[in-house]
Amino acid sequence: YAREIIKKLMIFSRQTPSKKTEVDLNQVVKEALSLLESRCMKEGVTLVRETDESLPVIHGDPSQLQQVMVNLVVNAIQAMPSGGVLKVTTGTAGEGISIVFEDTGVGMEPEILDKIFVPFFTTKEVGEGTGLGLSVVHGIIESHGGSIKVESEVGRGSRFEILLPASVLDSRGEKTNGR
Repeated sequence: YAREIIKKLMIFSRQTPSKKTEVDLNQVVKEALSLLESRCMKEGVTLVRETDESLPVIHGDPSQLQQVMVNLVVNAIQAMPSGGVLKVTTGTAGEGISIVFEDTGVGMEPEILDKIFVPFFTTKEVGEGTGLGLSVVHGIIESHGGSIKVESEVGRGSRFEILLPASVLDSRGEKTNGR
């Protein structure tokens, strides 16, 4: 447990070097979801995948991006204690790509929604969470030149949308991530 907290703290403080390469985001999503498929079934959560197979590649760290997916899926599962539906969708968004996580969970009140990316903020019981998951997600997405938007309504669930720049060639013919 302590090792996991330290690992998250190091990612959060960006002490863990990023290993960015060309990434097929659909592959990262598929791998992350396959890790959690059995947990979803066990918890009564139906996992719905809709991937756009024509997505451009992105320049990113596959293991960090997988950590983002795992954190968001685990949070969604925990937000649906009586089961529900988690829909994960990939697609294009302007000159970049989007990944959307929508759950039919308990949702969040506005005052909680305002704090979800603050390090160590958690609504979970002691020993259930560190309050670092979503702050790590936010940090990883920002380090990839992206953004994350959240919408939530109590009793109706939450929607997390990640926007990431697609890899493009700069004027020298070198890969960049949209900047």
